Amino acid sequence: MASFKQLYEQDKEKINKWIGGGKKRYTLLYSAANNGCDPTTFHTNCDNKGPTVTLVYNVNGNVYGGYARVSWMSGSGESVYDGDAFLFFLKGKSGQKPCKFTIKAPEYALTMNKDCGPTFGKGPDLLTFQNAITKVTDSLPLPLNSVMSPGTYQISADTVTEITGGKFDAEDVVVYAVEDVAQEIYLPTPWREMDLPTWNSELLNLLKKEIEEYWPLREMGVSEDVIPYVNILLLGPVGAGKSSFFNTLNSLFRERLSIQARAGSSDTSLTKSFNVYSIISNRRPLRFRICDCRGFEDAHGVDLFDIEAILDGNIKNKYTFVDKSHITKESPFYRRDPKMHDRVHCVAIVVDANNDPDYPMTEHVQEQIKKTQELMNQKGVPQLILMNKIDGLSESVRGDLSRIFHSQEVKERVEKLAHSLRLPPYTVLPMKNIDTEQRININVNILALYNLRQMLRAADDYLLNYLDEFSGDKFEPTYEKSSDTI
Repeated sequence: MASFKQLYEQDKEKINKWIGGGKKRYTLLYSAANNGCDPTTFHTNCDNKGPTVTLVYNVNGNVYGGYARVSWMSGSGESVYDGDAFLFFLKGKSGQKPCKFTIKAPEYALTMNKDCGPTFGKGPDLLTFQNAITKVTDSLPLPLNSVMSPGTYQISADTVTEITGGKFDAEDVVVYAVEDVAQEIYLPTPWREMDLPTWNSELLNLLKKEIEEYWPLREMGVSEDVIPYVNILLLGPVGAGKSSFFNTLNSLFRERLSIQARAGSSDTSLTKSFNVYSIISNRRPLRFRICDCRGFEDAHGVDLFDIEAILDGNIKNKYTFVDKSHITKESPFYRRDPKMHDRVHCVAIVVDANNDPDYPMTEHVQEQIKKTQELMNQKGVPQLILMNKIDGLSESVRGDLSRIFHSQEVKERVEKLAHSLRLPPYTVLPMKNIDTEQRININVNILALYNLRQMLRAADDYLLNYLDEFSGDKFEPTYEKSSDTI
């Protein structure tokens, strides 16, 4: 089964402005790549569902489509009035800026035809596909028999040529139901408690002090020289913000903006190697390390053998991942005799909060995550979910991050994401990394420290399984400044 294309938050915001009326909720109804490019399936999934947005993901990298306020129906080619319908160009490589093409003749806005996919205009201005279309192989695009003949909407033939390049083959045709979102609900009592009710410098210093004074299993009376540090591994899809989370933590303790870990936007993972980062505070490394791994992606997955070797502590810092291959015991980056402090003690699965919580990543990536989770379950490695970019969900939270645990919308997103990844809701940690800020933001720092503390506590839970062995010969005191970090 293929994977449908995600509609990202910045894309929704553009479409929302074109539709008007405030924030919208987008619910996936149909994907040609996922459900089959068949008019019958389209109408079964999309008829009588109210307002919809249709998107065509052209093979040339451009994305365009149309909005219909009137419900789709299985007709015999009749035109239907829709004064609010419009076509649009959303994004791509043509050089064309995002643009809305308004209706000229609303009496011909939509064409209802049981033998066609979504059809706009009498021309038709945009007929997505006709009759059932079968892909030759999963790796090839959909050979759409589309038609774009302007007349009903304010779009020219030259613009059609520009955005399609004269080709109508597509990677996907996707239809979303669109509905208005009611005013955001804020709960009088937070659904997750912090140490102090007010987000201020007192709370920040309290959390920071606890992190700086942490050593593994301190509360169990284990000496600080038994295990020098714990390792927290960040895993997740490309672009979810794994490296940015480390940069946020590093900026916090360095008290200035830090970009030590490479971060940014790309279709492929910017992290090509296994990187182990220490954080310095008061001129000494804190007793945890952040391990950054290559992002999961459709084209190149992280080999499960490599993941297992990382979890077991066999892979050294700076190991470079190779497509369709994995580390061997002969590699200079393979550690043959890992100690307890070389293992991974907690994994944080980093996910973009703005993706559909029922489909937080593509099907191929989600399958990689599932297999990795099964492996972690076998080894007893605790798993948390770092739900990143949380400010994109709510304008109110974006303006005041301290309201995050009072937001009903964030709470519901946490519960849905937990269900999708088969973990309890309390394992989901909402997060906003430093992005546009040039100065340190106290609320971002508080949330980062809170989430880091939860990871350290999860790491201690892992170590508790070996508590009776720490007094034996197996775990000798090993504390020293490690050279295996950045």
